[in-house]
Amino acid sequence: RGPWWHRRTSGGTAAAMHASLLEGGESDGARRRQWLPRLRGGDDELGCCSVCALFLCLMVFLFTANFVSVLEPNEYGLLRNSISGAVQVDVVRGGLHVTGPFESFLRFPAALVTLQFSASHKADRAAVATRTGADPQDPDSGGQPIKISCALQFQFIKETLNEVYYSLGTYEAAKQRYVLLSANVVGNTAQDFIPTDFWMRRDVIASQMLYEINRTLWRSGRVMAKHFEILRVDFADSYEQTITQIQVAEQQKVVNEYDQQVQTVVQSIEVMRSENNATIANISAGASATSKEICARARRDAFNLKQGMKAEKYAQLRNRLGLTTDQMGEFFRIQVLQQNRGKMVVGVPGQAEPMSPKQEL
Repeated sequence: RGPWWHRRTSGGTAAAMHASLLEGGESDGARRRQWLPRLRGGDDELGCCSVCALFLCLMVFLFTANFVSVLEPNEYGLLRNSISGAVQVDVVRGGLHVTGPFESFLRFPAALVTLQFSASHKADRAAVATRTGADPQDPDSGGQPIKISCALQFQFIKETLNEVYYSLGTYEAAKQRYVLLSANVVGNTAQDFIPTDFWMRRDVIASQMLYEINRTLWRSGRVMAKHFEILRVDFADSYEQTITQIQVAEQQKVVNEYDQQVQTVVQSIEVMRSENNATIANISAGASATSKEICARARRDAFNLKQGMKAEKYAQLRNRLGLTTDQMGEFFRIQVLQQNRGKMVVGVPGQAEPMSPKQEL
């Protein structure tokens, strides 16, 4: 045993090998790794581990593929043997389940399932074509042709899922059966209502259809109908035009009635205004008459008081001056004449005085 560069190789001396490595362009570290002695049994253990890991993965894959089945959280499953066709009684829901070989699940939705009857490309069937009941205004017509667009939601019951499979088969087959039953019930129930009910009592029709559909699906399919909605109702074009004209006329009648009520209120307001104006005029006239009467009485009383006071004062004046009745009359006449604001000379009888010749002339 000696250094690695002293050992001989099958290809020649260490110097020859050294030259060949230099020609290959390898580094010293690479050459050292090339000539280090290999551990005994290393390659054999690595291969064994690889084979064991591969075999284990293969077994896990085969076990998962043949003995484990997966159900979605909102799915029911019936375990069926693919060879014998036997179906187990127990119904499972969602998750990983260990199954035997050649066994798989028949899948049914656990959530609500929607069925749509319309002209949409997503619908399960076209709108239901049927007829209404006879119109009381036209009993000879036998009802009007209509197309009902609607939607239905039903749900599978875990306890009755085995009965569904035994009577109807897989989910797709059961769904087609439910579509047919629901469409028949919608068409039959529509004949119990007159045309006007489809825009005046649509909620009542929807409730009745849901009740009938639920009863039929439970009796024939062992599922429960939860919700039902009428999306659209299409009558014949001629009948729809007639309906539109009738409704417009009725609405115009209602508008006219409201206009009449408005005019009645306006006239009532005018009558009340006139009555109030008349009452105000009467009150004003009465107040004016009362006011004038009061003023006349006041003037009369003032005049009487004034005249009485004058008489009293004139009497006092007469007594103090010692005037006779004739003299008082003359005094009053002079006083009246003086009110004309002119100069006047009035002769008053008294003691005679001698007059000058000029005066006499």
